[in-house]
Amino acid sequence: MLKILKRKKNTGSCSSKRFFDCEDKPRRIKARFFSFLTIIIGLFYLYWVYAAVNREHAIAATLFLLAEIACWGLFCFATIGLWRLRFKSPEGLPGDGSFSVDIFIPTYSEPLQYLTTTLRAASRIEYAGAIERYVLDDAGRSEVETLAMSLGFHYLSRPKSKQPNANAKAGNLNFGLRQTHGDLVLVLDADQIAQPNMLNALIGYMRFEKVAFVQSKQSYLTQEGDPFYNKSQVFYDIVQLGMDNNDMAISSGTGVLYRREALESIGGFVEWNIVEDLTTSYTLHAHGWKSFYFPHALSRGLAPTSIGGVYQQRGQWALDTMRIFIWDNPFFKKGLNLLARIQYSTVALSYICSAFLFPFFYLIPIWSYVTGYTILTRPEGEFLVIRAIYFIAMIIATHYLCYKQQPGKQFRMLAGLFPIYMSGIVRAFFYPIGKKPGYCPNNATLGCSLASKSKQPLMAILPQVVILLLNLIMPFISLFFGLCEPRIIAANILISAIAIWSMSQVVWAALFPGDWEPEEDPDNVYSLD
Repeated sequence: MLKILKRKKNTGSCSSKRFFDCEDKPRRIKARFFSFLTIIIGLFYLYWVYAAVNREHAIAATLFLLAEIACWGLFCFATIGLWRLRFKSPEGLPGDGSFSVDIFIPTYSEPLQYLTTTLRAASRIEYAGAIERYVLDDAGRSEVETLAMSLGFHYLSRPKSKQPNANAKAGNLNFGLRQTHGDLVLVLDADQIAQPNMLNALIGYMRFEKVAFVQSKQSYLTQEGDPFYNKSQVFYDIVQLGMDNNDMAISSGTGVLYRREALESIGGFVEWNIVEDLTTSYTLHAHGWKSFYFPHALSRGLAPTSIGGVYQQRGQWALDTMRIFIWDNPFFKKGLNLLARIQYSTVALSYICSAFLFPFFYLIPIWSYVTGYTILTRPEGEFLVIRAIYFIAMIIATHYLCYKQQPGKQFRMLAGLFPIYMSGIVRAFFYPIGKKPGYCPNNATLGCSLASKSKQPLMAILPQVVILLLNLIMPFISLFFGLCEPRIIAANILISAIAIWSMSQVVWAALFPGDWEPEEDPDNVYSLD
């Protein structure tokens, strides 16, 4: 096995014809080996915890054990989803022009400057076949109509057609579907600047009849260092490739090419959830359709630049996901295969762990510092050794599963955004199918309550700051006042250090979001000069 792990890249012995599959084989072998090793070590650790928990503090001990089991389960699910990645050539798969295509650009209240840049780029998209371009304006703005017509776009508007703006973007897209007839529909958000080759790169994959859509990689303008991890490399460069390997990529709602026949087979874009992308993907997969992922960016757009914007966006994603998990659970959804059930459950479980389990782990040291109690009966040194082995194995496995895509930063963002994920999960219980929560478009100029938090970043991150400060100062207070034995304090300091590290990413980003590089600055990119 050591010879396998140390083997240099060698594509000569690989017979796979899949793009980049042979080059990825060494990483894949290491990822599988260390993932399997982590799962085995994790099982031993869970048995050790079960035998070692302090029954005198049954509630805390039981919660600790259940939290560890859930985190182990999440790792198992993630490993299954990332077992093999499917790569694609940057050139894409050319088509022959036989499909007719409609380009939809839905808009509500995005700044005209952004929309102008988007429409100009969309007007330059190349395609040999029949193509029509549409602006779907749910705000009914006359200046948008004038802009659209001047650039050769068809202008469609529910308000100007005396129709209600029901079901937000999904309703707007369905309105567009009813007015058009193209075989395929390319959806671009109002801030997405498309490359001219976008259609030509994606359209060839539609030769496979059961493919409902092809999602291209998302790319965003971000401040220096991407403080809020808007580029989400783990998702866009790893997770989606694992889903693609199972023909079950998830739509991101923009930069995506849909087959009209597939959409019509499920009644159009799904409207019961907040945003249409995840739920439409879910429904299409349940109806036997497949989906592909193109792992190369063909457009780029805006992302949240403040903690208020991040809360707004990620909170809606969490609420969307949890409404599916609670009210239309993947394990009871008719038509999904086992891999699809695991895939969609993994997304929900990641939110549950982020919202409740990670914060629980970070509060355990505080409880010990204050009470002097411990939830384990075994020696602290024994716990540290066993937990460290499990922890290191998981870090190595994650390194190879999410190779070079900053999984540590992804984890810190998931852990650090626990308040908004917690809110989304709780709210999901109060919004069954048929009772829809309000929707706030990203980058809209019309107000949303969460947007005001961007002016009060410290208040927005108060829970994270409290956890960070308590883990920073309580060991010293406990030691100074003799609240806890030094050996217990020493054992908990490692967990406190992880808590501080986890919370610090969001806290720092919220207070100091960073500057813009000239080539990433929206004022330059969307300049009309």
